[in-house]
Parts: sequence; C-alpha cells; structure tokens
Amino acid sequence: MNLRASKLRLAHVALALASASLAVACTSPPDGDGDGDGQDEVGEDEDGTDDAADQSEDEGGEDLRPNWHQDVAPLVAEACGGCHLAGGIAPFSLEDYASASPWAGLMADAVEDRRMPPWHAAETDECEPVAPYRHDPRLSDEQITMLRDWSELGAPEGDPELAAPLPEPPLLELANPTTTVLNPTPVEVEAQGNVLDFTHCLSFDPGNDEEVYLDGLQVVPGNRKVLHHVLMYVDESAESASWEGGVKYDCGGGSGLSGSAPLVGAWVPGSLPIETPDGVAVPLPAGARIVYNVHYHATGAGPETDMNTGLALRWTDQAPEYTALFALIGAPGIGDPLTGLLHIPPYAEGHVEEYEWPVEVNGQGIPAILDVRVWTVAAHMHKVGVDMRVWVEDGQGEDHCLVHTPSWDFNWQRFYTYDQPIEDDYRITNGDVVRLRCEYDNTLDNPGVVSALSELGLTEPIDVFVGEGTLDEMCLAAVGVGYKF
Repeated sequence: MNLRASKLRLAHVALALASASLAVACTSPPDGDGDGDGQDEVGEDEDGTDDAADQSEDEGGEDLRPNWHQDVAPLVAEACGGCHLAGGIAPFSLEDYASASPWAGLMADAVEDRRMPPWHAAETDECEPVAPYRHDPRLSDEQITMLRDWSELGAPEGDPELAAPLPEPPLLELANPTTTVLNPTPVEVEAQGNVLDFTHCLSFDPGNDEEVYLDGLQVVPGNRKVLHHVLMYVDESAESASWEGGVKYDCGGGSGLSGSAPLVGAWVPGSLPIETPDGVAVPLPAGARIVYNVHYHATGAGPETDMNTGLALRWTDQAPEYTALFALIGAPGIGDPLTGLLHIPPYAEGHVEEYEWPVEVNGQGIPAILDVRVWTVAAHMHKVGVDMRVWVEDGQGEDHCLVHTPSWDFNWQRFYTYDQPIEDDYRITNGDVVRLRCEYDNTLDNPGVVSALSELGLTEPIDVFVGEGTLDEMCLAAVGVGYKF
C-alpha cells in the first residue's frame, strides 16, 4: 500500500458539474436460443409470434396486473426512456409495448442484478453518504418485483384505454442553451501500431462580450466511436484563438495553453448535461474561449474522422451566491510530484493505492469567513480498477463519506451530486483531509484487464503505471465545491 499526499490549491481550479452517465447498457436482442437469457419468459414461437403476446391473450391480458399500459410503461418511461428511444444512445427502444415486451425477461434480470439503471454509488458498511444523490435512478424493491411479475405473467399489454400517464424522461440535452458552437475542422484518428490513444485540443468562441456565469454546459459529440473523454477549460486570455483551424494537435493532458487554465467540466459518452445547483455558477470572462482537451481512442479497425464536435452553453448575467471550484485529487492530481509511483504489478489482486489531500487555500488554512461546501464528487480509475472510496476525515477524526463505488465500471462514470440546497451540503473546515482509496485487480479474472490487453494484442497482464493509455491507471477524485465569503 502506498500512501502519499496530494496537495492541491483549491482556488486555482474552477468547476461546473461534470458528466453523468445514465445511458442503459448495450445488450444484444433475444435470439430465441432458449439459453436462459430471458428468452424462456419472452420469445418467439415457431410461427414467429411473440410468446408474451400469446400468453397474455390466452390468459386475458387486458385484466392481468401488472401490465404494460397501467404499470410498466410509466416506470420504463421514467427510468429508461432517456436512452432507450428511437435514435437514442441505447441500442434498442423501449418506447412502446411492441418494442419493450420482447425484452421483459432481460429487463427483470438486469434490474434484479442492479445492473440497470446504471448507478455505481452505493451505501456500504464503509460508506453512508453525507446526503442523498440527485437524479438517483435506482429502482425500489417494489418496482423490481413489479417488473419480474410482469415478465412471469407473459408481459401482458393491458387495455390502452386505461393507460396511466407517462412521466417525462430525463433530458439528455441541455435545456435552453444560450449558444451552441461546433468545430468544423476534421480530426483524423487512426491507430499507430499499438498506440491507440491520442490527445488533441479544440478551441471554441462562446461569443460573450461581457462576463457571464455558466450554469449549464454540454459536449456535443461528433464521432462517438473515437471520443473517449473530454476535459473543458476556460481560456481567459483567448490564447487559443491563434490555433489554426481551432485545433492544437498532441497537446498533452492539460489545456494546451502556455499558462494555467480553470477546469469547468468533463464529459464521457452517455453523459447528461452539466448543470450546477441553484445559486452556484462558474464565471466566464468577457472574450474568453472554451478549450476542450479531447482524449481520442482509435478503434483499431481503420481511420476515423471526428468532425463537428462542439459545445452548448447556458449562462446568466446574474452573479451567483456561490462560486464553483473543482479539485482533482490523487493520481494524477495537479501539483502531485509523486504520481509516477503508482504501480500495479502483473497478477496483483486486491492491490490498494491511497491518497490524501489536506484541504488548503493558497497554501493556508481556510479563513473563518470562507464558507466552502462540497456539492458533487466523481471517482475515476481505468479498467484495472475495481473499487474506489472518497471521504473526508475531519479535524476530530470523524469520517464523512462522499462516494463509494464498490463495483467500479469504467464504462459507467459520472459525477454524484447531492440532492439538497448548497447551504445544507457538507462544509469543509480547517483540519479536514480528503482521502481516497483505490483497489485494483490486475489479473485475467478482471474483464476490464482482459479487454484492455486484447486491444493491445496481449494475452498476459503487464506492469501498470499512472497514465492516460489503455493499460495505464489512475486513482483520481474530482471534488466540486461552492464557496462564498
């Protein structure tokens, strides 16, 4: 176990809420082979008809409960409808009875296993979160039982005349953006031997001629096949306006600018819009630009082109009560000279790395007049990671858990924002230490390791160090706060 301190200057980095990943998992449709994948409950007869439809009709499907129109459709619309719709990011639609009923068995399996809806923050013996989370999509035990009952009844449709009203699905697009800007310069992405990961920076002009305050932001992805993740910075001096075509190639892990730049958000595929809580916003100076640091990941199947990746912004001219800040803690946290020591040997199981951040402002303790509240947190590892916890140890030695992801999944990353007013969020005070614990499994029992090795044409685990690549690792937390004097 390695223990080292990551001291970050909180006042140097600005925050808008980063991405949420609420898309539903990619699953192949039932294939009718009766292998226990849900097809036993719902499938096709030899004549091509649907077992669920046959069973519900034979048993008086309009009278059976639960049924689609009265019970299941409202739940599916609310919990799944943001992604499982025609043209959505999920691979199949659940918008109506005809499209949803063949999936009844698999839907019940997925929610019983807590794989769906995707959500990896958990209450555990080690973590009772400091507050409930906003947009928590987890189903209640009663809702899960209802979906199982519906499947076992043969997925009855019910009477459309008795249909319950459908709630609005979660919005996947930023509501009421002030401006949307696209980058038309094509960026070519192609594997170079075993090198699949590339970092290029894009520059955008929001067009604000006076200072405004960001309370909403969203990445508009161009080619989703190659966009691994995006970090968003404010270029306060508009230095990036000189980049030819608005692109700076091979810009490394930061903003690509000559000086420091405040970080204002992050994005991964499937993200929800970035929206700050009421009374919290990020200043955007007049004439400033937004810079994307884009991590491209080549498919290995040939060249791809990313074009028209852009951003949508929503702002107000009213200064917020709380200014948003963002601290990256751990490996590779800003200002941490020891991150290169992160090392996970091949075949290491249960390997743990720990980091700590004694909270400070410009190298000093927090002034008594400064009110600092934690309102969002994200855990971040790569494919070797399996478990991560982030907590605050206060000056009296008491622990306050921010988030625990005991079933870490690289493909489902998000920020976890607390569902309460900023004034009720945990207040950071002198003596507080933010702590991280990351656990890794660098064996072939870890599907993430197998996947990463396969991408590189390898069959056995290798030494893993800190970095951005396919088989590099991180132990990183992004802690968002709002502050006021």
